[in-house]
Formats: sequence, C-alpha cells, structure tokens
Amino acid sequence: MQTLRYLTLLLFFVTTAAQAQTVTITGRASDKKTNEPLAGVTVLLRGTNIGASTGADGTFSLKTDRRPPLVIVVSSVGFVRQEIIVTDPTQPVAIALMEDAVTLTEDVVVSASRVPEDIRKAAVTVEKLGARQFANSPAATPFDALQNLKGVDLLTQSLTFKSVNVRGFGANNNNRFVQLTDGMDNRSPGLGFGFGNVAGISDLDVESIELIPGASSALYGPDALQGLMLTTSKNPFVYQGLSAQVKVGMNNVGKTNFGPKGYADLAIRYAKAFGKFAFKVSFQRLSGTDFIADDYNDRSTSARSPFWTTDAGRGGVATGIAYIPNNDPNTNLQYDGVNIYGDDINAGGAFTFPATFANPSLQNKVVTRTGYTELDVLGNNGNVFNNRANVSLHYKLTNKIEASLGWYYGNGNFIRTAGFREYFPDYVRNQFKAEIRGENFFVRAYSTRQNAEGWNIGQTAAAINNVWKPIGTATTGWAGDFATAFGANGGNIAAARDAANQGRILPGSDRFNQLRDQLTSTFNNQPVAGLGRNGLRFRDNTRMDHYEGMYNLTKQIRVAELLVGASLRQYFLNTGGTAVAINTDGSEYSINEYGAYAQLAKEISLGTIGTLPFSVKPTVAIRYDKNEYFNGGFTPRASGVISIGPHNFRGSWQSAFRNPSPGQLFAVPAAGQGGDVGGSRLAAERAGLLTNPAYLSNDVADLQAGRITAAQLAGKAYDPTRFTTEKITTWEIGYKTLISNKLYVDAFLFRSKYTDFIAAQTFYQLLTPGDVANLTNTATRRTLQVNFNNFNEIFVNGWGLGLEYGLGRNFTVSGNYARQVGLITLRDAQGNVRTNRAGDPIIERRMSDPDVAQLGRNFFISPENRYNITLANPRITDRLGANITYRWTDQMWVEQGTTQGDIWLPSWNTVDAQVSYKLPALKTVAKLGAANLLNQYYSQGYGLARIGGLYYLSLTFDELFR
Repeated sequence: MQTLRYLTLLLFFVTTAAQAQTVTITGRASDKKTNEPLAGVTVLLRGTNIGASTGADGTFSLKTDRRPPLVIVVSSVGFVRQEIIVTDPTQPVAIALMEDAVTLTEDVVVSASRVPEDIRKAAVTVEKLGARQFANSPAATPFDALQNLKGVDLLTQSLTFKSVNVRGFGANNNNRFVQLTDGMDNRSPGLGFGFGNVAGISDLDVESIELIPGASSALYGPDALQGLMLTTSKNPFVYQGLSAQVKVGMNNVGKTNFGPKGYADLAIRYAKAFGKFAFKVSFQRLSGTDFIADDYNDRSTSARSPFWTTDAGRGGVATGIAYIPNNDPNTNLQYDGVNIYGDDINAGGAFTFPATFANPSLQNKVVTRTGYTELDVLGNNGNVFNNRANVSLHYKLTNKIEASLGWYYGNGNFIRTAGFREYFPDYVRNQFKAEIRGENFFVRAYSTRQNAEGWNIGQTAAAINNVWKPIGTATTGWAGDFATAFGANGGNIAAARDAANQGRILPGSDRFNQLRDQLTSTFNNQPVAGLGRNGLRFRDNTRMDHYEGMYNLTKQIRVAELLVGASLRQYFLNTGGTAVAINTDGSEYSINEYGAYAQLAKEISLGTIGTLPFSVKPTVAIRYDKNEYFNGGFTPRASGVISIGPHNFRGSWQSAFRNPSPGQLFAVPAAGQGGDVGGSRLAAERAGLLTNPAYLSNDVADLQAGRITAAQLAGKAYDPTRFTTEKITTWEIGYKTLISNKLYVDAFLFRSKYTDFIAAQTFYQLLTPGDVANLTNTATRRTLQVNFNNFNEIFVNGWGLGLEYGLGRNFTVSGNYARQVGLITLRDAQGNVRTNRAGDPIIERRMSDPDVAQLGRNFFISPENRYNITLANPRITDRLGANITYRWTDQMWVEQGTTQGDIWLPSWNTVDAQVSYKLPALKTVAKLGAANLLNQYYSQGYGLARIGGLYYLSLTFDELFR
C-alpha cells in the first residue's frame, strides 16, 4: 500500500507539472488553390502521437507540453504532406495545402527499422497503403487493396480469408509471413498462419498498412521469413467523431442455377477525447455468399499413373503431363472432380483392382467412386459471415507517454485449404492488449485466445460414402458391386456406376444431413454413436501470450541511433488430441520462445555532389531467438542507404530462420485417416511411423512403374529423427526517388537462399503393417502430409519496378511489375546432389521444370511474372473521383495438397474500377466499385474457389459529431 501511495503521488506531480506547462496550438487548413476550408486534415506533432484533425471549418486545436519551436506534420488525402515550424503557439497557424501529384510524396513508415523514417530512405523494400490509397482503390476493403502492390499475391480461401504471399512459395496458409495489428501477431496461435482479415480490425479504423516483402527477422523475430505486414489503427486522440459505412453488393454473377448473390457490409466507429482520456469503439458485420469452389474438371495430380510424359531416349526424363483429363464419370474409370469429394484418387475414394483380377479389363485399373460437391457437403448454400469489433481506452500519462487498453474481436465462418479443404463454421478470436508508449519506448503485453473447431470436407464426404457402403475389395462392397455390374454390362462404366450407387445417400436428404452432422459434431478421437467409427471434428482452442518492449537510446548515446528490445512468447495448446499430440497423461503441450535484439544506425552527411546533398546511413541489427524445442539462433542484418539529393540507393543483407508452427511440430491425424503429421519424433510416434513406416508418393510411383523393387522401396522409409528450424539468407539492392513531385520510382533486385526448408510432402502408409508392395493399392493405404526438413538448396531470384507519374489536373498513371524465379539444387538424405532420370545433376534448376517436379513436390507455387497498371484521379472535380486498374498474373506451376494436385494454372487478368462522389453537406462519400469488372472467373490456386466479379455500392459517413 505504501508503494502504491508513492506511485500515485508521483503520477499526480508528473501530470500536474505537465498540465502547468501545456501550450495550445491552433490553426486553419485550406485548399491553396481555392482557399476553401478542408475538413479531416490530420495534424500531428512530429515524433509523437499528439495530434488532431480539422473540422468542417478547417480549424484544429492540439495541446503539448513541449516548448517552441515545434514541428507539426500536416497530411490529407490528395494533398502534399507538409511540415511546419511553429515558433509562437499564441498565433494561429495558417496552412495552405497543395494538391498532390503522386501518391507517395513523403510518407513516413515505421516497419522497416521500428522508428519513423521517410519511406524513400528505408533500407529495405517497403510498401505503404494509407487513406488516399484506400479511398482511390477499387478494392472492396483495405486488405484487398494489397493485391495492387508489386509482387504481392493474395490467395483467396474465402470471401473474408485471403493469404498474403510474397517472393515465392505461395501458400494458402502462409506461416512464413507475419501480420501484425497494432503490434500484435495476427496469426492463429495453433495453426500458425494469419487468417487475413477474418479477425482483423474494422475497415473504418484502419489508418495504414505497411508491408515489407523479404526477411524481417532481425527486428521482428522468427517467422518473418518472407515478410511482414503492419496494420495500424486510428488513434482516438487524432481521429475523433462518428464514422459509418454501408456497403451492399453482389457476387457469383453468371453462375448457372446459383447466382447472383447479394451481400451486405455494415461498419461503424466512434471516438472521443476528453482532455487526457480518449476512447474508441468500432464494429463491422459482413454477410453474404462465398465464392464457390465448383471446378468439376477431372483432377490433375501426380497420384495418377502414368502422370508424366517422358523422353525414353533420355532415360525417362519428364517433358510434360501425360494424363489426359476426362471430365465424364460415365466414360472415365478414375474420374476425380477437383471440387468433388469422396471420389479422391489418393484419399480413400478409389480402389485398385489387382493384376490377377478375373476381368482383364479391370486388371491394375483404378476406379473411383461417386463423390459429393463442396456445396453438397457444406449444406449452407455458401453463406458466409464475419463480425469484427474493437474497443480501446487511452490515457496520456504525460503529453509524451500514452497508456492504452484494447480488446480486439473477430468471429466468422470460412474455408481454408491445406492438404484438404477444411470448414470452420464458427471461428472466434479475442485479443487483449495493454501498452504504454512514449516517444522513445514501448512496453506491450497481449494475449490471443481462439476457439477454432472445424472439419475436413473431403473426409466427411468419404465417410458418408463408407457408412453407406464401404469401398470393400474386388469382390465385396462398392468396388465388388461395380466389378460385377461392369462385367454384366459389357464394360459399360455408366451402368456399373449406377448399379454400384443404388441406394446411395443423396445430398440434402434427411439421412445425409443427419450423418454429416453426426460426423462433424463428434471429435475425431471419439466414437460416433451407432456408426462404428470416430467423428471428424478437430479443435484448436490454443492461446498465445506475448510480452515485449523496446527502448530507443539515441538521446542517451547521441552519436548514433541505438534501439534495444526483447520479447517473450508462450503457447498453450488446447486441442484435446484432435489436432496435435498430447502428453500421455492427457495434458496439453506448451511452447516457450524468447528473443532480444539491438539495432545501431548512423546518418553521416558527406557534403554535396554538385548542388545535391550527399549522405550515407549504415545500419546493423542482430537478434537472438530461442524456442524450447530447438537450438537458439542469431539473425543479423546489415544495410545502408546512400542519398544524393532525391536519389536514394539502398542495399541489405540479412538472415532469418523460422520455428515450425505448433501444428508443424506436433500435428497427428486421427486413427486410420489421412492428414498432417508434425515433424517431431513425438508426432511420428503417435502417427505410428516408427513401427509402420511411410514412404514418399513419388517412390511408391517408382515401384508401381517398375523403376524400383519393393526391397528398394523399403529402404526409403521416412526418418523422423531430424527436424530443425528453417533458414534463409537474402541480399537486396534498390533505388527510390521522387523527381519534381511528379515521378516516383521504386526498383529492387534480390536473391534468397533457403536451407532446411520445411515442406509437407505426400507420404503413403499402409493401413495395416505388411508388405510395402501393397502401397500401390489405394484401398490399403492412407495419405499423410508429413512435415520435414529436406536437404535441398533453394534459391529465389527476383526484381521489381514501380512507377507513378503525375499527369496534371490530379490525374496519375502508375504501374508495377515483379518477377521471381524459384530454383533448386536437389539433394538426397545423405546430402548428395540428385540426378534426373537421364543422370544429369539437378543444380539450380527451375522447380517448375517437369524433370525436376517429377522427382517430388517443391512447393514454389508462385507466378514468375505479374504487373498492374492504374489510371486514377481522386479529384476530377471537387466531388468526383475515379480509378481503373488492370492486373495480370502469369501462369503458375502448382503442386500442393492431398485433394488438390499438380497442374499449370492458367494466367489470369482482371479489370477493377471505381467511381466516387462526395456529398459535403452530409459528410458522405458514395462509391460505386467493381473488383473483376468483366466477371472473368479465375482461380488463384488449384482447388480454391474461382473468383468472379464483386460489385458494390458504399456510403461512407466520416467523422460526424466531432
């Protein structure tokens, strides 16, 4: 109690002293051209979060305990950012803003080095989206606007769930890219990847999004292997008043017997400051119909044999894909629809007749049974919803130190695609944050708590089929019935399928719905009453607690900029054994991680070159991180910027590593079912891999093709004894400039090298231990996605260029291009360079080359080329603005998943457009927009939903009742 009294007295004297020295800065902002007042202009005291925004009459007022001279930073959408020196706070400041020729004039970013700096002088490639970009973009949400940044790929899992991918190794669940929201990790603690905007902040509360493509572990810790995204919400001291947005629209246009479907998106935000106290509340609700995964073409997958076209003259080198899809199940024995489940050729939906079978027409033939569509299994007609809310309380301990408490909430349903398609009907996440932040430090603690229960769509379809009629053997069950009818009808496939399907449970029937609900509401380690099998539901209610702090010692040492920081993170797994392994006593595992970092920088002025100022800024940073299950490691970064007038040349070298996610470490599939297996020895043991080994699907294909014997295959069993962190080293050079406030240029060139790359490769395991020759039979094996480190050396080379030019009269034309190429040196388990079928060594070869892909999946899954072109004018008149964007993405070699496959995904292009109109009297902006205006359906990944046009009308009421 005595200590508390002293702290209270100290806080009283500090705040009283601060109040006694407070000065007030007032002023008015206007359009320099028309002299009309400008509302919504942001005014910040440089280097602090002290600020205000102008009202309808253009006036503002802010208080500070700093002594003059002071520097205020003034910014507004469509105008040039200004810095104004205030020497006499008693005199109102007159601010005349000029129209901005280009988007990024002097944007400040903090993600690159954790301190505010001019984006042009950042030592690494960094992109920023702010109020102007959000207002101008045709994208329906700020998150969707990321797809217009150079080199960014958004893989759409659901209408509300898009995965951010940069610089190769595109993933539906990208655990190599970190998403931070107000400094908090946005990833699912257990699953290990960001859920996009499913549990983000309300669109109205987004102030800016910064994105670093490339390794960022030196300052942000493990897992920022490929990049970092920092979303910052609006501070209630600066952005006050009531904002609301009403958005209505439609998608699924042109879908036969399905579309179009409407959707509604409602959002509201209110913030208010009372002296030293401020608060904000925001809420957003989206409801509509998801984009539907309805590709019913015969699936292209290397699980088929033969799959590759080969050059016999070169020893069987693959030259392309041999399998010719046949989309008619009535004429194709092994029809396997991409988005049809239960018919999967490599996931329990197929039977391989033995070579000795009585009917020669079926000998060694694979026959798939009839499956169900995604909509059949879901039974929800594609309905999707998403709720997001956040509340925060802020208090200025002094004018330099602000304390805050925040609650961030997300809830919705969505589909995610890993090895399988998985449905989460009611995901809930809460984040709680406490933070104290000053001009040179912050201390933060937050907790992420999720309720994530879902089920596998493909396994559900297969289970319903097998509950009705097991696939059986050559003479029993569904396969036996098919064989009998096939022989009786002279080899007529359609007649055989019809006969075998007699009595099949039809989608939408009471029996179908009852079975689905029984299976998906019962956990996969518990029996379903009356079915003689376990359920399919899994749970990941994992919690993560994070503590971190940083201090800027620049004022203390004065000779250079020095940052130091540290963090502690704890995972508390909670899956009940349905998703990851648990202890033998039934308790859950936990994971502890800690790290510390330091960064030293110094800007050195070297005079002038001609009339241009010349300076250099070298920066070095190093971080150490330790996960309790792995050895600790250092991640250094060295970078520098050379500035000659407006020309800024940057270069950097850095290393990074990634700890496997909890799922990649401990995942185990349910007994008898396929699924993910963690790389730890514990997970392998629980999956039975120590007593019943698993084998790479490509090695099994070699056995089936006669290239190896069963004895040779037995020597290639998966070895679970080696599992470690994934590592990368990368260098980058770049150039940024803004010339005459009309031409903005940003270019970069990089090369990255991965080692100990972690990938979930497809393995086959016998359902019952026995002769490995039985692995060639789809009915006697299960398919596993095993996480492990390979010995390969992987290289990604790339470059990009972004340009923006002010045409005058507020018109800008901009464009960007990015290229990345994935190369690999293949090595065997002993570290020796592997050769292709012709005996040629595989050294730095394209991963998409057939004779490389033939030897195993490498998962680059990224287009080599993509570009965007935009013509925009936010102020055609004082009220009217418009934007049109053309996006093109190259074809992409895809090799992923159990129920996905291996294919060249075609290139695609879209036209996005929007027109906005201001209604000043109502403080409202009306926006009519379209993403994929021409409604050309395309897929960003194999097996994902195909994306068509999204058309919307929004009304945004901003900062009412300020």
